[in-house]
Amino acid sequence: MGARVTPSDNRLADAAPDVDRIRHQVADVVRRDRGRLLRFVHAKLSGASDLDAEDVVADTVLRLIERADLLTEVENVTAYLFRALANGVIDRIRRRRELTPLPEEVEDPALGPEQTLEQTQLRRRLRAALDRLPPAQRAVWIAVEIEGVPFRELAAQWNEPIGTLLSRKNRATKSLRQWLAEDAT
Repeated sequence: MGARVTPSDNRLADAAPDVDRIRHQVADVVRRDRGRLLRFVHAKLSGASDLDAEDVVADTVLRLIERADLLTEVENVTAYLFRALANGVIDRIRRRRELTPLPEEVEDPALGPEQTLEQTQLRRRLRAALDRLPPAQRAVWIAVEIEGVPFRELAAQWNEPIGTLLSRKNRATKSLRQWLAEDAT
């Protein structure tokens, strides 16, 4: 989705580092394009409520206004705001993934006590190994292996290339195998 360039956006390049002016420009962009901003976030957060989209927009705008001094070199506030929103969506998805607990397995009554104990210990070791992974690798591994989310859907939700996700999952799987093998000996 291309960002619309307006004269007020281009004024940032000519403006002195006037933080209040920049804050007003961010607020103007939000007032002018609020609907577009919400639709953009809603499209990225599939299945999200209107409140979730509102939260992402509000959090992002607040961060930009609080750090307006960093925007003095930005030439196009609208494009910058959309990029910041995309990053906000990714952060929200990652936080949600990090908070998603691994499901507890239902004990199989056909298993004996030793096998049940082995499964419990393996789950405990897997949780510990997952905690050692970098957050991005852990999130993609859990999404694909535990939650069964297809890579195409994940790529669309996270706004990440499929190749990046495949690579992260592959690195995560290699690390997990190594750590679990070391832990088993």
